[in-house]
Amino acid sequence: MKDAAAGSDWNFANKLLLLEAEEQSRRQSNLKWRCIDMYNASIESAKRSGFIHEQGLACEKAGFYFMRVKNKEKAFEYFQQA
Repeated sequence: MKDAAAGSDWNFANKLLLLEAEEQSRRQSNLKWRCIDMYNASIESAKRSGFIHEQGLACEKAGFYFMRVKNKEKAFEYFQQA
């Protein structure tokens, strides 16, 4: 995926960022919060590329992350965007 993103950033960057956000959100570390930046970067990348369905998917995944960490207000914000 990294090779594909390097060759066609507009098409693959949001996908790579979303995969990295998901991986980071599942790690058992104190840097888990970094996934929020990755989700947001994926959302913005998909928006810039015109991939509204992938933008919605990234918003949904961010919402589920916030549900897991018991932040229902933030989860609701992302679910509304999705």
